[in-house]
Amino acid sequence: MDNSKILLVCSDILANEIKTILSLSPNPFSIIYISNSGNEALRKVSMMLPAAVIADYTLLDMNGFTLASKIEELRICPTIILTSTAQSDYIDDLKKHSIDIFCITKPINNQVLLHTTELAVRLSHKFYDMEKKVLNLEQQIEERKNVDRARGILMKRFKLDEAQAYRNLQKKAMDSGRTINDIAKTIIKMFDFIEDK
Repeated sequence: MDNSKILLVCSDILANEIKTILSLSPNPFSIIYISNSGNEALRKVSMMLPAAVIADYTLLDMNGFTLASKIEELRICPTIILTSTAQSDYIDDLKKHSIDIFCITKPINNQVLLHTTELAVRLSHKFYDMEKKVLNLEQQIEERKNVDRARGILMKRFKLDEAQAYRNLQKKAMDSGRTINDIAKTIIKMFDFIEDK
């Protein structure tokens, strides 16, 4: 994902103001798409994978928070919502459960928008990387449990020691061109089926 791609969801007048502000960044952002429709923006977010979305609270077909919530469900990028003071009070309550929704009140302060955009992009990438690592570790733990369980089944059923049972799993995986986890799950299912009968 390109860390400089920004998708704007706002009026053309506000888009021009945001473009001018973002051009002041030492690491300039590129505006990849502008729309005033939340539904259209959602389709583009899925296709274009921006680093962040900057949206006005008031849109043609939904409000900025609804858009931000839907983008958050996609797990693609953070959303910065531009609001009036009254709207920001409402959003502040709602965004307490989110790390991907940021709020800036209008009129827009150049430095606040720049810093918030840079921070949102940096934090979301760190968060998504950590989330991927956690999912990977959970998958590794699950695979390890399957292999240990299958090894235990082989040891019990065929009177093998731990090393022999593991080598048996490895050999079957290599011979079949499958992962050791796939072989382990097959063995577990097979012997669970036999024990159920």
